[in-house]
Amino acid sequence: MAQKRLSMPFLSIAIIFGSCLSSLICVSNQEFNVLLIRNVSIPMRDSVKLSADIYFPAKRGKILPCPWPVILERTPYGKSGTQTASLRMMTEGELFAKRGYVCIVQDVRGRGLSEGKFQIYGQEAEDGYDTIKWINGQSWSNGKIGLKGESYSAAAAHAILVQHPPGIAAVFIREGSANYHEDGVWQGGAFELLHNVGYALELASSGKEAIANQSVLTALNRAREIVCFAKWLQAAPLKNGTSPLALAPSYERWYMDWQTHNLYDWYWKRNGYNVEEFYDKIADIPILLIAAWYDRFLRGSLNNFIGYSQHNNSPVHLYILPVVHGSGKMSAEATFAGDVEFGENAALNDAIAGNRLQKLKIQWFDRWLKGYSSGLKEGNFVRLFRMGGGSGVKNADGRMQAGGKWQEFDVWPPTDIDYTKFYLTPGMRLQTGIPENGTITYVYDPANPVPTIGGNLTLGGKIAPSGAYDQRYRKDLLMSGNGIPLSARKDILSFITPTLTEDLDVTGPLTVYLCVSSNAVDTDFTAKLIDVYPPSRDYPEGYSMNLADSIVRARFHAYEQLGPHYHRNYAIREELLEPGKIYEVTIDLWATSNLFSAGHRIRLDISSSNYPRFDINFNTGDPYWKRTHPPIKAHNTIYTGSEHPSHIVLPIRPSIK
Repeated sequence: MAQKRLSMPFLSIAIIFGSCLSSLICVSNQEFNVLLIRNVSIPMRDSVKLSADIYFPAKRGKILPCPWPVILERTPYGKSGTQTASLRMMTEGELFAKRGYVCIVQDVRGRGLSEGKFQIYGQEAEDGYDTIKWINGQSWSNGKIGLKGESYSAAAAHAILVQHPPGIAAVFIREGSANYHEDGVWQGGAFELLHNVGYALELASSGKEAIANQSVLTALNRAREIVCFAKWLQAAPLKNGTSPLALAPSYERWYMDWQTHNLYDWYWKRNGYNVEEFYDKIADIPILLIAAWYDRFLRGSLNNFIGYSQHNNSPVHLYILPVVHGSGKMSAEATFAGDVEFGENAALNDAIAGNRLQKLKIQWFDRWLKGYSSGLKEGNFVRLFRMGGGSGVKNADGRMQAGGKWQEFDVWPPTDIDYTKFYLTPGMRLQTGIPENGTITYVYDPANPVPTIGGNLTLGGKIAPSGAYDQRYRKDLLMSGNGIPLSARKDILSFITPTLTEDLDVTGPLTVYLCVSSNAVDTDFTAKLIDVYPPSRDYPEGYSMNLADSIVRARFHAYEQLGPHYHRNYAIREELLEPGKIYEVTIDLWATSNLFSAGHRIRLDISSSNYPRFDINFNTGDPYWKRTHPPIKAHNTIYTGSEHPSHIVLPIRPSIK
């Protein structure tokens, strides 16, 4: 591929454009050469200029003089560089230009070469709108604009959709949040400690304060090193002016805002942080969503599909993969998550050759920006990978083979679900019949929290990696231990079914209802759904594969939920516990799709900590950011039986081999 990179004032580009030589060139699916114009300044309404790289279809070193469809992605990770996200965007810029698109990759305000101050998420609505307005004024734009983005860039795209500026024709969102209060910073009232500290340090280390001062950069990078990072997690909550973030004041400011806005309030309801509040205003255009079972934004992707489908007439597609969050081979093109392998067909679609994710993007935008018949199904649908059904033996890479297969539905959740209650029993069983009344009490000690082993994480590395893992201590993790099962801990209550005599397809939303009390005025309750594989040669003690987990901070036992399957369980008000009083708490486990094979067992683990994914509750009633009392042990009790029916609701479908 011939490609030419230029750096010049953008006004000079206008000389290249004249009337279109041939309309055939502009709609053809032939491949072109690429000409890249770097660092184009795009003015915002307040005169701040944002920097963009623009990839053009070209021939013989010149931009082809046509109005083209345009694809935009806005990023905080650097529009050009060595990071995985940067390399992906550069590759896609060239790919789309070759296919007859103008592709724009823009540094968001205060990041990369863009001017201004970075104010995370909240700045993206106005800047995104102004960027679209600028594109519409360019002679090389034919007025059809597609948006794409993943993670932060997905939020930036959503912020544009809410305003539906002229020209927006289609969007491709991968692993995007619906509401950053519950999808990102807080969950069930608990602070997402690992992500929040790690993400703030990551962004600060590539921010303008760090770039301008080598000593600041060195200090922030040192704080991100695994041993030092673990120490900062243990020192949390971070105090204003005393953490490495103090070296980058603009980043410290919004991190401190995150710590103190624990309630779902105005701060989180703004466009950029939130799209759930704006479904009725979203642009009615075709939307394709990519999600993952072990992605931190899984819940948001599911809610977005439901919200878009209910409010829009245009098609909404959702793909759910059995992978983790992020770019590169660890996610959409992978066939595994953590320590579990799902088979060669797991990477999106075995019918799509080559780079499957990029080809799907091309198909999507060709269909809606060029009008090509790309073979994509019309209307709404969910295409998900149901995990399970594999051999359970270890493969050559040392991963347990869980297997799985793709399934497709017109709606989410599927309409053929039998929502079945599995009750917790005093004998630590999980059963469909209502058990006898009983209580189980355990002691939660904040000084000895349950370690995080896998799950819907980011930025964990050797502290707490994301994905599916055998639920036992791991010797290779900094905060783990000697390899014994987590279920051996006295503060984990493991409720388990008898061995299954037939396959059980669990596909859909998961919710745990607990009747609880505590001697403390506040404490946490965690839940984790596990597929227990039988003992084998490779795993003589069996393999306990985590599927979904979540948490609720008991002081937020009052919650809001809209609709039976549209989960919005947010911390809307605080109410400390009356020691000894029985309360009902709800834990939203989001969703899964897993075939529990005959010979397996279903397990639900209940405890009160999951560290360092979530902060440690000191059980004192102090707010997270202002702990004035020393931690105390909590004696937490789970109640069972007809009077207090603690249970999990499993979405069971007719098993399809």
